[in-house]
Amino acid sequence: MVLLLVLVFTLVLTASVATFLRRAMVDTVVIRHRDDAARAEALARGGVRLAIALLIQDRVEEQANDRRDDNLEDPWAAIRDLDLPAGPSARLRLTIEDSGARLNLNALVDPKRSDALTDEAEAFLVELFEKVNDEVDPASGGGPRDPRELARNLVDWLDEDSERIRGGDENEYYRRQNPPYVAANRPLLSVEELQLIEGFDGAFVRALAPYVTVYPVAEGGGINLNTAPSWVLAVVYHGAGFSKQLASEDTVRRILRERQEGRILCQSDAEDSRCVPQANLVEGDLFPESKTPYSTDVFSIRAEAQVGDIRRRIEAVVDRSQPAEPRLLSWRLR
Repeated sequence: MVLLLVLVFTLVLTASVATFLRRAMVDTVVIRHRDDAARAEALARGGVRLAIALLIQDRVEEQANDRRDDNLEDPWAAIRDLDLPAGPSARLRLTIEDSGARLNLNALVDPKRSDALTDEAEAFLVELFEKVNDEVDPASGGGPRDPRELARNLVDWLDEDSERIRGGDENEYYRRQNPPYVAANRPLLSVEELQLIEGFDGAFVRALAPYVTVYPVAEGGGINLNTAPSWVLAVVYHGAGFSKQLASEDTVRRILRERQEGRILCQSDAEDSRCVPQANLVEGDLFPESKTPYSTDVFSIRAEAQVGDIRRRIEAVVDRSQPAEPRLLSWRLR
């Protein structure tokens, strides 16, 4: 009996010690992950500050040299997708993108005009939405989409009146939703806001997101041909009068080739030896208008930090128009 009791107590003691050790190990892992998460977030925040410093440095150099021009030769573009030193078991990757690298939806129409949807704007939006609709995975859901209706619904959301382009109350659809709401009748504040507009389902907005931005919210311009990636260059709308079309693959390749060789697209009378007249590569006028040299004060920053197995990413939008006091327009921690 004594031996049996000893064996029972030994088993209970062994189980207790194992449980204690397992809990201690779990607590240790939790604490380490918590510390790594805090370090990763702090590192990402520092990355955003570093990006802002680079943007301010670029702006100060532009002022010193009496020029305004944003291209991929600028200091802020040199760190794109580079792994920066961040200490042992840590990694930091920064990406800075000027607002002109994507199509600004708020630059397409003038919300103060009752006839905001011009024939040119409608034609462009229809072609853009047709292209994006072809790229949506059918398995991702969403019903049939009419690009022309999407274009008109977008403008109804942006303009200041409460009437649909084709007539009727533009809020009829929105009041039937749960909960009900009304059209914003102002510029878009985020790309995600598109999902509130009639006809814009989540799958379509996700497919559209790589092409577009909403910054700057006011007084935005067209696409910056010197910084836009290839897929955005493919939606450059150019030509003469009402015969405009999306850029061809050949046009996109020629622009990228010039940029890879260290040249920039600019005005025909520019004195810069790197200059290639924009008219040599893109025929006709651009819609929305994109002036050269292209300059902006609004930039998107993505700082992704990893410490151990923990990752934190901060997406921010900054306005550097006043270098002494840069303004954060958006901040998102993922």
